[in-house]
Amino acid sequence: MNIPQLVTRKFLFAQNQPITAPLYEISIAQNGVFKRARRREMTAVLKLSAFAVKIPELAVEEARVELAEKIPALIFAEILAHARNSTDATNFTENLYAVCRDNESGGYFWKEISHSRSFGSTIARDDDTAYQQAVLEIHTHPPGCREFSASDNRDESGKFRLFGILVDIHSGQPLLRLRVGIYDSFWEIPVETIAEGQIENLTDLVK
Repeated sequence: MNIPQLVTRKFLFAQNQPITAPLYEISIAQNGVFKRARRREMTAVLKLSAFAVKIPELAVEEARVELAEKIPALIFAEILAHARNSTDATNFTENLYAVCRDNESGGYFWKEISHSRSFGSTIARDDDTAYQQAVLEIHTHPPGCREFSASDNRDESGKFRLFGILVDIHSGQPLLRLRVGIYDSFWEIPVETIAEGQIENLTDLVK
């Protein structure tokens, strides 16, 4: 029985060279070292380091996130509305959501997946299928907390998916920050990279 190697290391000799590792691969390209991964819904490439001197025999790679289908802007609007209705500004608690792609229709849906909630944290129902299959995992942050926290980094390690935080949800200018994670490596991305359409009433903290 042949057991596939979960993590592979390779040289890139051609652009668009397929990603074949079940988890991720470390690829040496002409211009640097990259971590690459793919799943049914998404392909992502993160740059780990850049070369001062390029290797001409290899192909050029670039950091990117490509979804099979972008996530409709309406999904973000509905999550923001639910988050606002789930707590109030004077007694704020964080909330956690999973955005998934339906295998049959190809469309996206979201689900609230908080197991427990407090002012500065929320814990997922990790036995929920939506949590396990999420393309995007997004949670609210207390007012003014505009960065991913050390706790976020720990909770979001060991996964390949998109992550997001919603901040100042009860203000007149709620904020959104997104990143992609490939098994402990993160890269912040503008929301337009993965969203289809204009997201109303949300300011992108990355763009």
